[in-house]
Amino acid sequence: MTRCASRHTIKAHRVKTIHLILSSSQQFRVPKTRRRHDPTHLLIVLGSGGHTAEMLAMLRRLPLDPTVYTHRTYLVTTGDSFSATKAAGFEKYLQERYPKSGSFSIITIPRARRVHQSFLTAPLSALQCFWVCLCVLRGTHPQKLPQGVPHYPDLILTNGPGTAVCVVLAAKLIRFVHAVPGIGMRNSTIFPLRTIFIESWARVTTLSLSGRILLPFVDRFLVQWPGLAGKRAWKGMRETEYAGTLVE
Repeated sequence: MTRCASRHTIKAHRVKTIHLILSSSQQFRVPKTRRRHDPTHLLIVLGSGGHTAEMLAMLRRLPLDPTVYTHRTYLVTTGDSFSATKAAGFEKYLQERYPKSGSFSIITIPRARRVHQSFLTAPLSALQCFWVCLCVLRGTHPQKLPQGVPHYPDLILTNGPGTAVCVVLAAKLIRFVHAVPGIGMRNSTIFPLRTIFIESWARVTTLSLSGRILLPFVDRFLVQWPGLAGKRAWKGMRETEYAGTLVE
């Protein structure tokens, strides 16, 4: 009986610790420590098909100012020539609109899960995608960024689907490691890799699967319908934010 109670106490302590780490990370406000003209690295996850079209439509409407986000990295998955073509077209649009549009890169990563892929093999492909995402964020991916661009993105912007989960969790892991005393840089400069998840315009009353998974992990979670505002993973976590319609 005592042993069973002890195990229950340890399990409860672990759950409480995980909750504390996640909630404190979400509630932490990042000081404005960047200088005005420092290069800013934006990483944009293109989820293929409708997700890509919606993401680029949002970037056009914002609008994305390339004089602020001086380097843009687009993550596309293997075989998704549509997203790569659309990203290149969007960059051409920026170059025509802004004389000094900075630079951009298109990096290809494996899919977290292929269409109609068996759920038995999906965990393996998801782990492979997660590992490659770690390599991209740490600057060890074979596709290198232009010289002078910081390999750690300052901001990661995504609207799903599965690949977004791997990217955000990889960023969260890197930030966690750098915050551990004795390992990371707790007393150094503020670490980048801030994350924003934008729920699809098609989601009116319920969150997507990717959204439900990432709700406890992202720094900001934007929704486009009032019915999704104020949702959170559990007490103490940051709520979803109603941003209105973001697509054109």
